Amino acid sequence: MQPTVPKYINKKQNVVRLCLWTALYAELFITIYQPFNSRTWISGVTELQYFSFATLAVLVAMLVIALSRTIMYQYNKKHELTYIEYSIWVAIEILAMSSIYTVFPYIFIPSHREEFHFLSMFGDAVTYTTFILLIPYAILMMAFILQEQNRILVRHGLQDAPDRDKIGVEGMLNFYDDKGELKLSIRPESLYYIESADNYVKIHYLNSGKIQHFMLRRKMRDIEEQYKNKGLVRCHRSYIVSLGRVMMLKRSEDGLAVDFDRQDIQPIPVSRTYSQHLIEVFSKEAKII
Repeated sequence: MQPTVPKYINKKQNVVRLCLWTALYAELFITIYQPFNSRTWISGVTELQYFSFATLAVLVAMLVIALSRTIMYQYNKKHELTYIEYSIWVAIEILAMSSIYTVFPYIFIPSHREEFHFLSMFGDAVTYTTFILLIPYAILMMAFILQEQNRILVRHGLQDAPDRDKIGVEGMLNFYDDKGELKLSIRPESLYYIESADNYVKIHYLNSGKIQHFMLRRKMRDIEEQYKNKGLVRCHRSYIVSLGRVMMLKRSEDGLAVDFDRQDIQPIPVSRTYSQHLIEVFSKEAKII
């Protein structure tokens, strides 16, 4: 099985950074350094005209990259992208830009047609475009890799994030108080349930083989809304349970109750308001008896 490109390469924010950084680098590089004697490619142009041509070339590159990366992002949501496929994709981007750069002067600069040789100009365009693009591409890839490595170190507690109190830890359940300050980060599989306690909530979780709790000043409704897609489900006015720790729903004369996979945790009641929703949610996750 071929190795696949990491997902963070195609994150929206990284795609935007790729487009903007590549455009800025290309604009400065072409305008200031005028590489490959590009200033002499079209005779009789002024500095302003050269700058305009350079800016137009950069805009073309941005449009091609933006369109290409949008398609890549949508494709990567459903399919794993291998390194070979990614390399081919970048090559197609370069070929598309080079084709535009080759045909554009022939169409819009009549005086340039007499010396027009498609294969020669296309080959030069591919060479120059590759050289200009691969440098910012390589720099960004290194930045993305370092960024991801830092996230991994923070996730495993081997490095502190400078803004950990705001961003939390990736892959963990991060609980913030009503002022937006991070107070607790735990692994999703460690959480059992959350209990309402006046203006606070009591978070019950597993630590070193024992059930512990943490008091957090936060409204139950806010917790429910924030973590509804994190495997946490409201079952009662006073309780939110973690799907991963529920062993079954028990039906008795008093109604439904949530039973966990530990004997030292008492079953939690399910109110009528949430019973139907809970049955639907747990139909594939738990056994109802």
